[in-house]
Amino acid sequence: MLGILCGLESEAVIARRIGNAEIACAAARPQKARWLARELVKKGAKRLMSFGIAGGLEPGLPIGSMIIGTHVASIDATQACDAAWIDSLTQKLPEAHCGGVWGSEFLIPTAKDKRALYEKTRCLIVDMESQCVAQIASEAHIPFSVVRVGCDTSEMNVPPVVMAAISEDGSINVPKALWSILRYPRQIPALFHVGKGTGKALKILGNSVPALI
Repeated sequence: MLGILCGLESEAVIARRIGNAEIACAAARPQKARWLARELVKKGAKRLMSFGIAGGLEPGLPIGSMIIGTHVASIDATQACDAAWIDSLTQKLPEAHCGGVWGSEFLIPTAKDKRALYEKTRCLIVDMESQCVAQIASEAHIPFSVVRVGCDTSEMNVPPVVMAAISEDGSINVPKALWSILRYPRQIPALFHVGKGTGKALKILGNSVPALI
């Protein structure tokens, strides 16, 4: 059985179309992601996948870029994704970019922060679940992979409302999002661009499902 860990419910909805897989949604909370990844292993997962959208780090990487992780780096460790699985994924998703993924314990909010992180790590993208998948897969001695689609670019800022509006189940709390926007209306332009990019990324992620079944 394949265990798939997502950050958002919108990603999990797509992942549930993949056959013979157990899906978990961590709601962009790394500690919860680790617990859920362990639960996937307890349920019988023989391999783990980090699946969803991600923030762009590499300059010039367009929104909607499909990424197959070669390794996951974090503040604690750098771990290689399963080589045979990478080969299989690249054959099924020939348009994908292959490269490093940074697993972060918190949102990387500004273009300045993204530039600094890229210069330090040379990772293509950043998300908040991949390091958890890598850690738990290593503990369980099972293979892992990363399939992600970039939802913003390295030049884009991510407004605080993005994290503030994520509920415990990974869905978007609309009243909370509206309250954040009313309090800080200057977020609106950045939110518009991130929302548009997220929609595009989720569509491309959905299009990848037939290759993963």
